[in-house]
Amino acid sequence: MKYAVFSDVHGNAPALRLALEDARKHGAEGFLFAGDYCISAPWPNEVITLIRDIPGARFIRGNNDDLYVFPHDDSGQYEIARWCRDTLTDENRRWLHDLPEELTFSCEDVTVRMAHSSEAFVGKTLHAHYRTSSLARMYPDGNVAHETLLQDFRSRMAGDAAFTACIDHQEPGVYIFGHNHIQCFGDFNGRLLVNPGGCGDPLDCEECCAPYTLLTIENGRCAVTERRIPYDPEPLIAQVRQSSQYAAARVWSELMFMSWRTRREKMGSFIRYCIQFAERIGDPRRPFARDTWEAAYEEWRTIAPALQPELFVR
Repeated sequence: MKYAVFSDVHGNAPALRLALEDARKHGAEGFLFAGDYCISAPWPNEVITLIRDIPGARFIRGNNDDLYVFPHDDSGQYEIARWCRDTLTDENRRWLHDLPEELTFSCEDVTVRMAHSSEAFVGKTLHAHYRTSSLARMYPDGNVAHETLLQDFRSRMAGDAAFTACIDHQEPGVYIFGHNHIQCFGDFNGRLLVNPGGCGDPLDCEECCAPYTLLTIENGRCAVTERRIPYDPEPLIAQVRQSSQYAAARVWSELMFMSWRTRREKMGSFIRYCIQFAERIGDPRRPFARDTWEAAYEEWRTIAPALQPELFVR
């Protein structure tokens, strides 16, 4: 059985289409989706339409898919969640809400577990090394070769005693997760970890692409092939600028443009700056009000490239 594995589409239907087309060309028979279908690009309904009717596909919910947890307010901080919740059809909102958080199934006596975050399997031990806020510091000089990232991932995790203790506690099998938008995989004592990367928002300091992973299970053995479908982000950005999302959530959209162009996460840096900015101007409102949110962004975008050049290198 050959599965195509996806995660973190984040409303980017054009990237998802590229990946789905490539997966079908490469003989994918099953489709596994590890969550975060919405929030960031303006095509959440299109994404759900593309995937929900795929025969035999399996889905779990990501942290951004439970739109009911976001407050109903007029803040700038949650502008993107408010727009997405209002844009999704009632049927699609219910579909997202009803998805399970985790899923386990068997294929040829191989147990496959899916959760959006690796914390479900190994606690915080993987995120201690591999999260988007730290990856840019690991590779500050430009695009990293994917093979280098894979080697670093496997050696770092194999050398972490806390991670080894957590993963050895799990049953042998396949463990699929997403959330950190970093495509990687590794076999650790018969426990195969697979992260297909951020299909709609790769943040692994590599080239702009739509990543996904092919997982083949045959005669009780597993094989992994990582696929990365390159594309130019500028036409995508031009489309988003013409969307209702951009009108309603300009700051978030601009932050996404920066990430698509560099494959390096910006939101954490901006949120930390926004906290400092709000404290400096004496604004206690939380979530951040729209005027503070937008003023902080205008200031941050002018100084961040000099303060944190590793986030903006291409």
